Amino acid sequence: MVVKIVEIKDIVIFSLFALALAYSYSLLGYDQILLYLFLVIFLVYSFISLHVSRKYGAKIKGWPTILKERDYTSIALTVPQTGLMMAVLITFYTGIYSIIIILIGFLVMFVGMGFNLMVRRELGKNWVPLSKTTENQELVTTGIYSRVRHPFYLSILVLFSGVAIISQNVWGLIFFILFIAGLIIRMKKEEKELILKFGEEYIEYMNNTPRLFPRV
Repeated sequence: MVVKIVEIKDIVIFSLFALALAYSYSLLGYDQILLYLFLVIFLVYSFISLHVSRKYGAKIKGWPTILKERDYTSIALTVPQTGLMMAVLITFYTGIYSIIIILIGFLVMFVGMGFNLMVRRELGKNWVPLSKTTENQELVTTGIYSRVRHPFYLSILVLFSGVAIISQNVWGLIFFILFIAGLIIRMKKEEKELILKFGEEYIEYMNNTPRLFPRV
């Protein structure tokens, strides 16, 4: 019953965002189709990703919980992600861009989104939007996780690489560098927590499995 209430809340929130986008689009005119296509894609992806995570048993934690847990690595990722989104808004609003590069960026972004949904499904109940472990968390070392230790972070790296490509400006480059830095900090923090929880089992897994990119 609680899950159903949460899902209804998500639907209401995303519906309000969709209405706000539709209303602002009618005000700004029809010369910003790519901008609104970009925003709609992210809105739909965000809703689907939450649905997939919940469907396979993950407990979604909001910002109040994240701040309460003092997981500041989430801020180190969220700030540059927001900056990248703003860099894209600047690009589309000014109209200074190459359509070929835009299409390449969208393609890379779609690959990252699809990969991210696959990882969420494989993690199931073990996905936690924190750099900390949970009481009932299990160590996943099969499937995608047999190739790399952090496929979830690899997926969002690919996703926001696409966003950075779409931005085509110096702000996109700056925030992408900050995003990579935040990602490194996050992975190192998470690995320390996993070692504390799983001990030698995770150390052996670290020794046998690359952190981010699979071996060729």
